[in-house]
Amino acid sequence: MRASFLSGLTAIALASLLAAGCGQPTAEELANGDDPLTALRSPVRSARYDGAFWNREAVQSTELWADAVAYCRTPGNSAAPNCQTVGLVLSTIELEKAAKEAKRQLQFLLEQSKHLGPLPPVRPGRRPGAAPGGQD
Repeated sequence: MRASFLSGLTAIALASLLAAGCGQPTAEELANGDDPLTALRSPVRSARYDGAFWNREAVQSTELWADAVAYCRTPGNSAAPNCQTVGLVLSTIELEKAAKEAKRQLQFLLEQSKHLGPLPPVRPGRRPGAAPGGQD
């Protein structure tokens, strides 16, 4: 009787474990669920949290965007499909900032060059900076 009671308990425990396992969300459900940060951990690319979603978060400088960047910059996380999406958005933003800074610096240099006098003429047959009389 005791053996049959134990085997009954074992069967119930096994059934409970199987039922609990069935309740686990799939990778697709994690990727497209209600939590964008959980989606970053999914091995499946999210259709819900795509580049347009992360770009809106970045433009608005949300806390979610900051958390996503921090998570995806953590070593080992950047290869996850949804972190790659965050990385592409981040790269685009950083490239745009670099281009704006380069344009600003170019404008500054152009303004500064307007204040320079003309360069002295160079006579043919003579190197600039050579001593008069042809002696080097």
